[in-house]
Amino acid sequence: MEVAEAAAISATDPFDPGYRFLRRVFERSEIAALGPILAGIPSSAAGKRWAGRELAALMQSPAMQPVRRKLGELLPEMAVLRAVAFRKDADANWFVPAHQDRSIPVPSPALLPGFDNLTRKEGGWQAEAPIELLAEMRNLRIFVDRATVDDGPLEVMPGTHRRGRIEQAEIPAILGQWLPMTGESGDAVILSPLLLHRSRRASEPSGRRVLQIECVPAELAEALKLDAR
Repeated sequence: MEVAEAAAISATDPFDPGYRFLRRVFERSEIAALGPILAGIPSSAAGKRWAGRELAALMQSPAMQPVRRKLGELLPEMAVLRAVAFRKDADANWFVPAHQDRSIPVPSPALLPGFDNLTRKEGGWQAEAPIELLAEMRNLRIFVDRATVDDGPLEVMPGTHRRGRIEQAEIPAILGQWLPMTGESGDAVILSPLLLHRSRRASEPSGRRVLQIECVPAELAEALKLDAR
């Protein structure tokens, strides 16, 4: 599906089956400009995260302006809560079991009603958000490099976002087909954080990089006093 053909996805659109793949969202020059940012991914680490003040600085950088413009087109009235960069190479060829993304950055350890499982991570707080909030969030995952089936790409199980909260013990009994998210540099996919996903080890690790932008409806971020940009 071409970006020009894709209608904007609102925060309340279920967009079955829980994801939407978009081809050639970013130009080659726009992807190349992200290189210095992604160079900060630590060696032998699963990724790097930006939230709070670090996120504010990241989103103001010149290299991120094409990303901000595209977010405004694809996810209007959404605010950025966190950015995460991944690189899968020979030193960081990790296996990620099936799960949902239920934890989000929170400004303090004083949890709002409905939040749970507070943890401290990379100098900030995060907690598991209520399902009602997660159902309205969207993650924009940008393919910085080509991703093939040999690269251990993200795999999703379509439709599982409609199940709400899924406990780890329930996952093996869920029947469905895993769909690999393969694509070219400059492609992107919009995902529900409640969609079951996993990532296998790469059989031929190429050092592929991904930048994920996690978004929440701006109105909800303001009401909950979340540190979103």
